[in-house]
Amino acid sequence: MGLRVSRTAIALVAGVVGYLVTIYFVFQPSFAKAFDNWMISLLLWMSPWAGVVLADFFVARKGHIDVDALYQAPRRSAYGDVNWGAIVAFVAGLVAGWSVEDGLVPALQGPIATKLLAGADLSWLVGIVVAGGLYLALGRRPATVVVPRALRGGG
Repeated sequence: MGLRVSRTAIALVAGVVGYLVTIYFVFQPSFAKAFDNWMISLLLWMSPWAGVVLADFFVARKGHIDVDALYQAPRRSAYGDVNWGAIVAFVAGLVAGWSVEDGLVPALQGPIATKLLAGADLSWLVGIVVAGGLYLALGRRPATVVVPRALRGGG
């Protein structure tokens, strides 16, 4: 991305954000409710992200990654630049996961969870399956990677 930021600045921003979040949690009427809402918001985006990453690594690439190619310029790398199939799959998994999520915050309560599932929260499962499945259906052909035998764990 070409953005140069010092480690000190990043550490300072992370520290201030962490401090503000802690203050927010401490002054809530119910710490447990505030913490649960935060955890649910993490779960909502982490599930589809995990679905895309797991489908890419274990199914599409069969566990083989050319680490050097990850650091090459997009034009020269076997992996290219933005994988729009992965972005679309992630967003679809996000929407699908939200539809079956039952959180404490009304905005995080999906219509299927509240009306058909009697409050059961299946967002993590639906997010992973929809995002991973759609990624595999939309995904471009993975780059062929030759991994040296020493890196595969073989002798």
